Amino acid sequence: MGNLNLAIIIPTLNEQLFIGNLLDSIYAQSGQPREIVIIDANSKDKTIEEVKKRQKILPQLKYFRIPRYTISRQRNLGAAKTSAENILFLDADIELRDPQTLEKYINEVKEKNPDIAAARNYPLESNWQDKFFYGLIYIVYQIIKPFWPAADGRNIFIKRKVFNKVGGFDDQLLVGEDHKLVQDVVNSGGKFIFVKNPKIYSSSRRFHREGRVNFTIKIIKSFFYVTRKGYRGNPMEYEFGNFK
Repeated sequence: MGNLNLAIIIPTLNEQLFIGNLLDSIYAQSGQPREIVIIDANSKDKTIEEVKKRQKILPQLKYFRIPRYTISRQRNLGAAKTSAENILFLDADIELRDPQTLEKYINEVKEKNPDIAAARNYPLESNWQDKFFYGLIYIVYQIIKPFWPAADGRNIFIKRKVFNKVGGFDDQLLVGEDHKLVQDVVNSGGKFIFVKNPKIYSSSRRFHREGRVNFTIKIIKSFFYVTRKGYRGNPMEYEFGNFK
């Protein structure tokens, strides 16, 4: 079992092309999480088959299937199914390419003692456009952090006691639940940081499918809606589970 007091929670919906790579990269880590939980929203592809293949090499890996609702509900259920003091939420299209990623993550949060944290995301793809776009997103997060703390849900670390204190993710939200969680923690007096040492690699498939310009415009519109009217009722469309 894992030597890190950490639960990794991964929501899935039709992620057969990615989930195996993520789990293989977790298996290759020098520091192992105590728990790994997949919460699957009734995938129609071979996501669960890919998970089952890895259970022999990852004995701490479990999966649960629930009717599709929101990704927040999947993450909250994952938290309820685990007990480690620290939680790391990862999306299924993530890879931990450095075998010391988890140890670097945990060591830095131990040193800086945040209540909630996120690492910088890098593209799985090697083209300069994706690298530039990811870098731009990170800069924007740094700029708005003093007045609008936010991180995207691809990788979010949080102490379990803090997660329970704020009530977890708002499972009524279709989008923006990740930003709201960060703000709920900060508004309750918690500390939020971006950790600098671990690198998290993520697929750019959404940007490729929607187009970087179109995606950026959509995010800006969503931001102005939320700042004026709040997270509920956000008309932004954010598709899950239908990527090839």
